[in-house]
Amino acid sequence: MSEEQLNNEHDHEYDGIKELNNKAPMWIILLFIATIGFSLFYVIQYFGYPKNGKDQASEYDSSVVQANRELAVLQNKSNKGAKMSDDKMAEKGSLIFSQKGCIACHGAKGEGNNIGPNLTDNSWINGCKQTDIEKIITEGNPAKGMLSFKSTLSNEEIAMVATYIRTKLVGSNPANAKAAQGVECK
Repeated sequence: MSEEQLNNEHDHEYDGIKELNNKAPMWIILLFIATIGFSLFYVIQYFGYPKNGKDQASEYDSSVVQANRELAVLQNKSNKGAKMSDDKMAEKGSLIFSQKGCIACHGAKGEGNNIGPNLTDNSWINGCKQTDIEKIITEGNPAKGMLSFKSTLSNEEIAMVATYIRTKLVGSNPANAKAAQGVECK
């Protein structure tokens, strides 16, 4: 093919519009290359190159570590306050137990009734530890009729009620107590 045929092959003219085969200016080519380079950097930096600490799993892990640090600081601050004795906590817990309607389901002496279980025996449905008692008071168990008290009682009040149950009700053996339910705690 001759050079003239090649030129004619690229010359297109339709309806008075002629196609020109001009090269792109150097500044557009450089801008295009810079855009590609920046996008590669951006993808690697912000979408997580393996083990750069910017991927979702790494960010989640670092936020969990930060939350645990903040929780430890808050727990240290709360532990520095004066601690109440179990007797004082149980005394206040007794008042909360009666004022917040616990006696409606568990009875005035914790003996249990048709709704709530007996709190005076050594058998427990939801765990044997103080923290288990606090958890069931906090979260409740709607399937069994236990309401959640996290919106009506503070954490200190929940601890007081749990202490009252653990230290004053367990082992008190009131009359007409409901039969034992759950696992016997030792």
